[in-house]
Amino acid sequence: MSGPPAGGARQATERPMEDLLGAWARHHYGPEASVDAVSPMPGNAGISFGFDVTAPERGAGSDQAPVVERLVIRVPPAGVRQKGNTDVLRQVPLLQALAAEGVPVPAVRWWGDDERWFGVPYLIVERLPGRSLNIFAPDPTFFDLSVTGVRSLFRQAVEALVATHRLDWRTRLPGWDEPRDLEAEIRYWEPILAKGDDDEWIAAGHDLRDALLASRPPDPEPGVIHGDFYNNNWVVDESGRLRAVVDWEISAIGPSLLDLGWLCMMYDPESWGPTLREQLGWAPPVDEIVALYEEASGAAVPDIAWYRALAGFRLSAITSLNVRLQRTGRRPPDPVWDVMAEAYPYRVGQARRLAGGGKG
Repeated sequence: MSGPPAGGARQATERPMEDLLGAWARHHYGPEASVDAVSPMPGNAGISFGFDVTAPERGAGSDQAPVVERLVIRVPPAGVRQKGNTDVLRQVPLLQALAAEGVPVPAVRWWGDDERWFGVPYLIVERLPGRSLNIFAPDPTFFDLSVTGVRSLFRQAVEALVATHRLDWRTRLPGWDEPRDLEAEIRYWEPILAKGDDDEWIAAGHDLRDALLASRPPDPEPGVIHGDFYNNNWVVDESGRLRAVVDWEISAIGPSLLDLGWLCMMYDPESWGPTLREQLGWAPPVDEIVALYEEASGAAVPDIAWYRALAGFRLSAITSLNVRLQRTGRRPPDPVWDVMAEAYPYRVGQARRLAGGGKG
């Protein structure tokens, strides 16, 4: 999942990405460099490709084996204003600050706004061994889905989330983003909800918005928010080690407990329709996720029901827009949004119940 679509998932120029990457690699690694294994990367945000660069080791003799770097490039769609989730260069200082804080993120290798290579700015990071786990069908042949294995993964992920939230963004990321308070966070998603074409959905979303505004807790100290924190955006290796948290396109400064609310919402069966509700049984229950966060942060988590409701409102707004785009043919068919459409009334209903608890 991610925020509003960046545009069509098309290449930055008319030339094949293999050709563009080859020219870029020969300039940056030397005339003998070659590019192989170019393939689109999974995900719903932006345009990204994995690729390998093979080049002679710099300064080495001819008897040295060539060096292979496994990389991922992310570019915005051509012709789209580069702001927010379409501004790939915005991620550079964030990823560097997170890495310095010990958060597992891919190392930034190259970036630039020289459009001669891809027609748009670009960001290139290391490609780590491992893969993400599909939330509804994690592969038991790749990852240990026992209670012990899953709890270990979630503990690592939650520890990374706590470290993210502790990042001193005022000194590490000065001027990077304007913090949003709770009301601003709610209001941000109003116009996105309204871009849908289902009047009943929009009305239910407005009712949830009103409940959130009426019951919102005191504004917390703002922190860095990932924005889409759940297992699809964790790179895990075969040993069960969390190698990286990826997809920081919609990160922001704001109420950081939104990430925990989002994580809880994603594994809450009551937030999904009947087709997929039963398939979430591999993940820890919500109270265990909250307990892991409290253990890692060393503090009790206040108002978590409200933040789960806020996460539900946010994903409902994203669903409202993206389902319309799919139904009208403005984005390619994607079964993810069929699942989201089925879940919409359940998610809004669960969020409305959680928001109705007031400030306690």
